[in-house]
Amino acid sequence: MSSEQITQSNVPVEETTTTTDTPQQTEQTISSTTTEQPTVAKSWKDTISEEFRNDPNISKFTEIDALAKSYINATRMIGQDKVAVPNENSTEDQWQEVYGKLGRPESPDKYKLEANSDVVPLDEGAIKQFAENAHQLGLNNKQAQGILEFYKNSMEGSAQQARVDTETAQANAEAELRKEWGGNYDANIKKAGSVAKANMNPAILDMELKDGTRLGDHPEVIKGFANIANILSEDKLVGTESESVDRGTDYEAEISKLVNDRDGPYWNKAHPDHDKVVQQVFTLRTMLNG
Repeated sequence: MSSEQITQSNVPVEETTTTTDTPQQTEQTISSTTTEQPTVAKSWKDTISEEFRNDPNISKFTEIDALAKSYINATRMIGQDKVAVPNENSTEDQWQEVYGKLGRPESPDKYKLEANSDVVPLDEGAIKQFAENAHQLGLNNKQAQGILEFYKNSMEGSAQQARVDTETAQANAEAELRKEWGGNYDANIKKAGSVAKANMNPAILDMELKDGTRLGDHPEVIKGFANIANILSEDKLVGTESESVDRGTDYEAEISKLVNDRDGPYWNKAHPDHDKVVQQVFTLRTMLNG
C-alpha cells in the first residue's frame, strides 16, 4: 500500500449536520405568535390612584381636557374676593356682608341715581324713599338705576298715552257738540267754561270717569254748564261778547246791590241764603272779569 493512500485514509472527514426543529418546538413557536394580543390603551383615570379616581370631584369628568380646564379656572380664582352664597339659614349680618361685596353703597345717600324726565315730574322725596328701599334690599347702584329707569319710562309712557286719550276725548266731544249746537257752539262753550271756572274746583274737572274720559271733557258735563249759563243769562248774570257792553254795568250793579246790603245774607253767616249769595257774587265777579 502506498503512502498516499495511507495518508488519505487517516484524514478525518467533517460531518455536516442539519439542525431541524422538532415538531414540538415548531408548535410552541406558532402558538406563541398567534396568541399575542395588541396592547389596549388605558383610561386616563386608570393612571391615577384609586383614592383620587373615585373622588366625586374627579369622577364627574369624562375627558382629561375638562379636568385641566377646571383646574386652570380654579387657579385663576385664587387670590380673588369670594362671596359665599347665603341660604335660608344665613343670618342678617351674613346677608349684609354679601350685599356689600356685591357693590351695595354704604348708605342710601351714596347712590348716584339719575331720573331726569321732560314728560313727568319725579319727586325728589320719592327718589329718596326709593334709594332707602333699594339699600334695604341690597341693590347695588347699577341695579337701582335700572329699576328707577324702568319706572320712569313706564310713567312717561302712561303720561303720553293719557295725553293722547285726553286729546281724543276732547276732539270727540267737540265734534258731538258742534253737531248739536251748530253756530252757537263757540258762545255756549265760552259760557259753560265761565260757569265751570267760577263754581268748580279744577281738580274735580280733571277727574277721570270709568271709561278714562276727563270729567271736564264729557259732552254732558259741558252741556250742563252751558244750560246753567243760559239760565243765569236770563237773569242778566251771564253775557257774551256779542251782547251789549252795558251788561258789564249790570254785573257791577248786581254785585254792589248784594254786597252793600249790610243786613242781607251776604254779610250774615247765619242767614240760610248766605252761602248761595256769596257764590252768586263770586260768579258775577268772574263773569265781569271774563
